[in-house]
Amino acid sequence: MTSKSSFFKLMKEDLKIRIWTLAISVLIFFFSLIVATAMMVSFNLYNSVLYDVPSMRAKELAATFLLYIGITNPLFSFVFVVLALVMALSGFSYLYSKKKVDLYHSLPIKREILFFVKIINGILIAIVPFIICAIIAGLMILVNTASANIISGVIFAILEWIVLYILSYSVVVLAIMLTGNMLIGFLLCGFLSFYFPALALMIKGYQSTFFLTYYSSGPIIDKFLINFSSFMIIFNIAKLDIIIKMIISIIASMVLMFINLFLYKKRASETAGKSISFCIIKLPVKFMMVIFISMLMYLLAYGVMNDSIAWGIFGLAVGGVITHCIIEIIYNQDFKKIFAGKIQMLICIIISLILVAIFQMDIFGYDSYIPRVGDIKSAAVISEALESNESQYFNEIIISESYYDGSFVDVDYASDRRIEELLSKKMDITNKEAVLELAKKGVSETVPNYISYGNPVEVLISYKLKSGRIVKRMYYIDYEDMISELSNVYADESYKKSCYPILSNESKNIVSVDFNGMMKNDSHMVFHDDKMKEKLVETYKKELLEFDYETKLKSYPFASIRFNDDFMEDALKNYAGFNYTNDSTSATNSKWDNVYADSLESVGYYPIYPEFKETLAVLKEMGVEVIERFPSYYVESIDISYVDLENVEEEVVTYSSEIVQKTYYDVKDIEEILDKLVICDSPYKDSLNEDWRYTVTINTKDPVFSDYSQYNTYTFKKGNIPSIIK
Repeated sequence: MTSKSSFFKLMKEDLKIRIWTLAISVLIFFFSLIVATAMMVSFNLYNSVLYDVPSMRAKELAATFLLYIGITNPLFSFVFVVLALVMALSGFSYLYSKKKVDLYHSLPIKREILFFVKIINGILIAIVPFIICAIIAGLMILVNTASANIISGVIFAILEWIVLYILSYSVVVLAIMLTGNMLIGFLLCGFLSFYFPALALMIKGYQSTFFLTYYSSGPIIDKFLINFSSFMIIFNIAKLDIIIKMIISIIASMVLMFINLFLYKKRASETAGKSISFCIIKLPVKFMMVIFISMLMYLLAYGVMNDSIAWGIFGLAVGGVITHCIIEIIYNQDFKKIFAGKIQMLICIIISLILVAIFQMDIFGYDSYIPRVGDIKSAAVISEALESNESQYFNEIIISESYYDGSFVDVDYASDRRIEELLSKKMDITNKEAVLELAKKGVSETVPNYISYGNPVEVLISYKLKSGRIVKRMYYIDYEDMISELSNVYADESYKKSCYPILSNESKNIVSVDFNGMMKNDSHMVFHDDKMKEKLVETYKKELLEFDYETKLKSYPFASIRFNDDFMEDALKNYAGFNYTNDSTSATNSKWDNVYADSLESVGYYPIYPEFKETLAVLKEMGVEVIERFPSYYVESIDISYVDLENVEEEVVTYSSEIVQKTYYDVKDIEEILDKLVICDSPYKDSLNEDWRYTVTINTKDPVFSDYSQYNTYTFKKGNIPSIIK
């Protein structure tokens, strides 16, 4: 090679040296794409013959292939991480040899040219075989499915994997540029890939251990720091949105390539064989590692040894000393230097102790923080003490194709964390003072060694401040101590509109309604009268908005109601048809009203309380049979067991109380019990303010209602116990 050699000729010569890497790349993608796709097609053809539904199997094959080749597949994430390591080392490993460095740098070629030759070849050797094999695999699927989505899906998958590969490749090249020894290069590559996610997890560990009101760490730690790693991004461990993931990868790759070029030009030939190429990074890396390991060992020792501070400090000191010694050996490549830099080691340990104290002593007042009302842009309160059925409004219906009748309906259940996240974003309670009063109550009960003999309830409070900062705190507050504050929050119209989507919906979007009541007196009504529909919807919205917390404490929802739009109505038809018409037993024993009302009962149901007089009147006008209390003439007897608290202190009730059991046969006794018994068997269930000491079982005369005696137990509201039991 001479100074007059063309760029492409240099690439060709470099490729000859690295031809073995091309062979590896071709073999990997031949088996992982072409052979794997051929196996998919073969399996699909077999099932098509077996089930005689070729069109359905073709769609499933296309979906399976797109999922396989897409960026959510960890197999290709692993493949590209390994290839990034192989390509970077095969291209720049000469930097670890003094003889090879002298040879390369003696050539009449600019360093920039040599750098880009190595970089571009490292990208092309991995990417070109992938592109060719992906196209061949896509054509195999296209021939067998005739799905137009395959073309666009393959193109997007190729582009996405190229971006992610270049990011991983850039990180490995950076590790090589900063080191002069292959082993140290591997270690630094691991440092760059895992340090910041591990740091984020450790910080979260400290917060959850020492902050009593901890809920989340905020976007800097949860979103930024934990994703400050090519490994985390390519495996998508933190579940980033695809667009955000691509933008981050493109920007990071460009920045890293610029840094790599700069370091390559500045790298001295004499650094080959040394541990670190640039001495300026030695001290920061050492401090970062020693402090991290010291704090991690404190946290582990503290937790394992039953919150022992002494053992925590021992773990911190030992971890810091050992880590510092290992780093000194690596830096100096001499075991005799094991105790070099004692002052730096001492400084690291002192800094670690200070940081531990900041967390453990809550020096900055994390648990006691309450923003000023003028600083709050929006606020949210989420607690089962206010509403325990939010999942009804966040579970989602999924309609997919089935092999039998073309449709299959299922429910995608929202996790508690997901519900809390969505409610925190959409809720904006107008009465900010009520929220702050609740927070103050939480802070007053969030103190070390605080012992509660009451009924502590989780209360999540989320603030979005005018500065843009989001603050979330989880309090554990005795329920009886915060009834007044909860009442003020529940009375806020904005709170209810955030919790209950029906309050923001218009009646014109409703096509049917399901009433799920007591004793299977269920109804499914499709609206044909717009005036009646509007009357029911608006009446219910009015009474739900006016319903206050004090009444909620004393009452209970004896029935549930669901307002269905076109999508929900279709889902109910498909679900009922799929699950009941193909099941002769269910179809025989169930009225269709019951079938519809019992279908998908984890989605969309709202409460009906006895106090909703106007709503009940409209339902009766529509022909609904409303039963507000279990009829006594069906009851043969009632069994009641309760905890006798006489002469027993409440805090030791579980250890010294006696269980008393009684059976009541007299009609008057049964009537009195049923008058006060909480029977909440409809989809919307609420156990608020129930007296856990009492367990009631109904024994029925009619086997039709045997469910009430065989499976379900009931209780009473606190302060509303029948006199015959007291």
